[in-house]
Amino acid sequence: MGHLRTPEGSERYHVYIAGGGLAGGCRICEAEPVKDFVHWKIVKNRFPYDKVAAIHDMITPKRHAVEQELSEEERAELQQIKTTYLNATYEYLLEAVHKKKSIPSHFHLHLLVAKD
Repeated sequence: MGHLRTPEGSERYHVYIAGGGLAGGCRICEAEPVKDFVHWKIVKNRFPYDKVAAIHDMITPKRHAVEQELSEEERAELQQIKTTYLNATYEYLLEAVHKKKSIPSHFHLHLLVAKD
């Protein structure tokens, strides 16, 4: 798949990481929602995959949890959101494998609309 960020986007991301941007708290928990559900929220990705995506948001549980900790209610709502709101709003749902996640301690899925 190669790089999903432009060289400029990658540089901004690496400078942020090198400067301790992920230290001292969960950036997903702190992110303001652009859309709220009962157990989930959609947030903008601060470092989008700007090489391939015109829109890059993330869906994440409102509480800090890894995937294995999700409740049945959270799982059921996610499935409902996928078939309704996400299907109508985005083109792709992407999940990075563990070794590629910058915030592995808070489950999230990437929501993309591809560039033309």
